[in-house]
Amino acid sequence: MFQFSHDRPCLEGVFLGASRVTVKGKETTQYMLQDSEGNRFSFLATYDLLRKIQPAHAGRWMQVAFEGEDADVKTQGSPIRKFRVAVSREKEPEFVNAHGIPISDEDIPF
Repeated sequence: MFQFSHDRPCLEGVFLGASRVTVKGKETTQYMLQDSEGNRFSFLATYDLLRKIQPAHAGRWMQVAFEGEDADVKTQGSPIRKFRVAVSREKEPEFVNAHGIPISDEDIPF
C-alpha cells in the first residue's frame, strides 16, 4: 500500500479503478494505479481524493501529488491532507482494468 508523505509525494500511472476495503474496522475506498513499468500501487482515499478522483477516470493516465496538510481545515479531528490530481483527457490505448479484462467506453454504463 502506497502512503503519500513529504519523502514520497507523487504517484503516477494509469488509473485502474477503485474498490471498497475495510481498514481497522472502517470501510473506505482504495484506488489502484499502474505505472509505465507495469508496477501496481494501491492507496487509500482521503476526503480530498474522494472529491477529485472519479470512476470515469479509469484507463486514463493520472498523477497524484501530495501537497501537505492544512491545519485550518480538519476532518475527524485531523488536518486535511491536500492533493493535486491531474488526469489525461484520453484513455490509454491499451487499457486493461484491474481484473485483466480489456474494456472500452461502450462497457462503461455512465
